[in-house]
Amino acid sequence: MPITNSKEKFVHELADMYDAEHQFLQAMGKMRDMASDQKLQTMLDEHMQQTEEQISKLEEVFAEVGEEPKRQQCMGAKGLIEEATSMMQEAGSPEIRDAVIAGAATKAEHYEMVGYADLIDGAEMLKKRKSVRLLTENREQESSTARRLERLAPRLGKAAA
Repeated sequence: MPITNSKEKFVHELADMYDAEHQFLQAMGKMRDMASDQKLQTMLDEHMQQTEEQISKLEEVFAEVGEEPKRQQCMGAKGLIEEATSMMQEAGSPEIRDAVIAGAATKAEHYEMVGYADLIDGAEMLKKRKSVRLLTENREQESSTARRLERLAPRLGKAAA
């Protein structure tokens, strides 16, 4: 279906992010189960809770633009998850797997940050103030999680070495 205006573009990207969040939530559960580092497990648990909240906020954004929540398959999320799954399966030790998980989760956070920045621009263009606020909150959570993972990664990398 062709995208013919700014609202259709926004809704398409919103549906894409809605799907990405669902895909990442499911993947985080698997990563959490495969992680051996307690701090990494805790971070994944916390971010899973945040992701559930982020999904609810996306549903509020759909409502503000007069649309029902729907998922548009996010190929970017799918690719990041497939890459992480492959690497986790190839990891030769729990320590290597933890480092892989942290790296994969960080990539996902950065992917989401860019997606949210674009959605915020679209919401501003459509003059949807509540949506701008909700999407900004989601982006800030993604940014915070990315920073926490980036601080944890060197310790995990040393343990893997």
